[in-house]
Amino acid sequence: MIDAKKLEKRIFESKNSLRAERLDMSFGELMNMYDEESLFITPEYQRAFRWSIEQQTKFIESILLGIPIPPIFVAENKKAQWELVDGLQRLSTIFSFFGILKNVSEEKNNLKLVESSVIKGLENHTINTFSPLSKFSIKKSVCRVEIINWDSNVNMRYELFSRLNTGGEPLTEQEIRNCIYRGYDNKLNQILIDIGANDNFINIIKPTKKKRETMFCEELILRFFTFKNHGLVLKTNIQDHLTDYMAKVSRKEISFNYKKEKENLIKIISFINNNFDYKIFRTSSGNFTPAIFDAIMLALDKYFYLYENNTEKFFEKVEKFKTSDAFKEASKKYSTNKIKNRIETAYEIFNV
Repeated sequence: MIDAKKLEKRIFESKNSLRAERLDMSFGELMNMYDEESLFITPEYQRAFRWSIEQQTKFIESILLGIPIPPIFVAENKKAQWELVDGLQRLSTIFSFFGILKNVSEEKNNLKLVESSVIKGLENHTINTFSPLSKFSIKKSVCRVEIINWDSNVNMRYELFSRLNTGGEPLTEQEIRNCIYRGYDNKLNQILIDIGANDNFINIIKPTKKKRETMFCEELILRFFTFKNHGLVLKTNIQDHLTDYMAKVSRKEISFNYKKEKENLIKIISFINNNFDYKIFRTSSGNFTPAIFDAIMLALDKYFYLYENNTEKFFEKVEKFKTSDAFKEASKKYSTNKIKNRIETAYEIFNV
């Protein structure tokens, strides 16, 4: 344990490594910023606008009732523009109601309200049928904006987004990574996005709509690259391990051959898609298991030359691995070594 003076110094240094601001702004001001493109939604890390009409109506009703609105989070980039990080559902609802939401289908713009629980008679109303006073009431309503400046220490930016990420639909760890580390180098981020949207990859994973929207596919690919290039031993937990690797690659502290790594992974994905179906990564109960995905993909990457022209042998090894006592035993253990044990078990089985 360090003494109080040293602790006080560390607190001061950490606090000053983060540049953050907070403002109270009206929705009218945010609408103007959005229209002028000084506030924008970056599709690389924002999930789709997916609130139902009922949820959107309740949000508009909450504003009309004067109910306090949870804060939105933005990152100020080097051009002094604000990139929306959390609050997409709320702001998109406002922009849709006023008919200014960009790059969406017609049905997601010009919101028509439905029946709600408190204010009777909202159904079928649009912004065009509201009175001037009701329109103004929405525009002048205030929203807290949390602003993180890009020249803040990157680790502190990550911590802040992780800890303040308490909106109605919190961002996943991967969504936060794809936001924070693109401030350095977006190449790795873009590879995760490109491969995550690859048709062959979608075919062999069969992710649900929600998983696709919350960057589950991108995190699977990051797992592959992390375990392959950054080791199998976790200092704390898997999320910290993934974050550490993505941060170091983005800051160019670790070399990464973008072209070679991308082409190699796509080759492996195509091999599986062309010869097998999505059940290859699933248990006997039909559930997709990242642990099986990790082991099979890494073993195939390591020993591709043995199975490129022998799909039957590869399938036999997959079944042997999934039913092996070593895999089952490693999966039961709650330790930082269980990932290492599982993948090394796969290496032993496939290296024959």
